[in-house]
Amino acid sequence: MRTLLIGHSVKGRRIIAIVRGPNDARRKILIVGCIHGNECAGLAIISALEHAPVVKGVQLWLVPELNPDGTAAGTRQNADGVDLNRNFPYQWEPVSDPTYYSGPHPLSEPETRAAVRLIRRIRPAVTIWYHQHMDLVDMAGGDRGVARRYAQLAHLPATCLPFLPGTAPAWSNHAFAGTTAFVVELPAGPVGPAALADHLRAVRAMELGQRSGSRTSCAP
Repeated sequence: MRTLLIGHSVKGRRIIAIVRGPNDARRKILIVGCIHGNECAGLAIISALEHAPVVKGVQLWLVPELNPDGTAAGTRQNADGVDLNRNFPYQWEPVSDPTYYSGPHPLSEPETRAAVRLIRRIRPAVTIWYHQHMDLVDMAGGDRGVARRYAQLAHLPATCLPFLPGTAPAWSNHAFAGTTAFVVELPAGPVGPAALADHLRAVRAMELGQRSGSRTSCAP
């Protein structure tokens, strides 16, 4: 296991990635624990994954905090007031609502640029973004069978939420054909022991390349 600096926040806080598994691994998995500073239950899953066994032939990239300024302030947005999950370049649109402010232009924020650099560098087969509090898995794009399998093992409903402009998974799925990025919306509150065990099993299934059902259907 090693820790890499992948960028800095608006206020200069470090954004790190914890890397587990060999560099010559053919399959890479990226997991982001917290992109909205008031939706950070995923950090418990990241912490557990730092110590869980990794499947042979897989390299696991763990980014605990993409938005450390927002976490420190307890806000959804970063220190510029930007919702980072509206700041990615795919079909970006200006959003002025303060809750979902998209920034002045795509990739205006250092945190978003750090994520894009990392994803371009490692081209993960699967990327998981933890959010709260909708209690579901969003099969947003890529191979929906991958997200569906995660949902089955995590005991969460699987669905396709309406498209939103400038999101991280939409950009990743568009930019890298054959890969799958999706959002896991954890319920409100902390992740309990039973749920944590379910999520660890679901991540292991992603490492093993498991999937379930149709690549394109939104049916659970």
